[in-house]
Amino acid sequence: MKKLLLASALAALLVPLAAQAESTVTNSLTAAAPAPASARLDFRITIPKVLFLQVGTGAAAPLAALGTINKIEFDVPAGNVGNGTAVAPTTGGDLLGGTGVTVRVYSNTGSRVDLTSTTTGPMTAGGAASVPWSDIAVTTASLATPTAGYSNIAIPHPAFTTGASGGTSAAVALTGAGGGSPAGLVRREGSWVFAYANTAALPAGVYGDTAANNGRVTYTATAVP
Repeated sequence: MKKLLLASALAALLVPLAAQAESTVTNSLTAAAPAPASARLDFRITIPKVLFLQVGTGAAAPLAALGTINKIEFDVPAGNVGNGTAVAPTTGGDLLGGTGVTVRVYSNTGSRVDLTSTTTGPMTAGGAASVPWSDIAVTTASLATPTAGYSNIAIPHPAFTTGASGGTSAAVALTGAGGGSPAGLVRREGSWVFAYANTAALPAGVYGDTAANNGRVTYTATAVP
């Protein structure tokens, strides 16, 4: 019984010692001062892979997924239908009174990000008439108020696919150009401003507006190692 109690006492003393961090004890009876004592720590920081695309409402920090889908709306004046006078949006964008959108790309997974646009066909109003995507003009520019750390230069717009069934555009390649971005980091921002070319006289109706009437464009960012 005494041996069992002694073994238990020794085990209780050793457990705290096993859980302690590294330590050193020095002593000396003859030296003017004890020898130096040292202890070490190891640190590890894990950075996750991030790919962020903002077209319209959003923010540079903190990066967050939002459910907002901006709708760019054009109201053609009655006296200008189909006369070739370009029409600016009345609302929908997050910039310039609704006429434009913020475009922002952040990636830390490679040296390049490819940006594409996908359409599902010309915009319709439920009938045979349609508005081709070639009638939507896009002007690119930098942002009036830049974000620290981002390259605030115009981001090319991936051209709309104008075929009868739509499709995905050729990719626009974005790199970390400027802004002091190190290798493996792409931080770009800019703006897109839209206009409706108004080149054809069309029957009255609301063209596009819903995904069912081909009114939605999907932009996709793909990180390239």
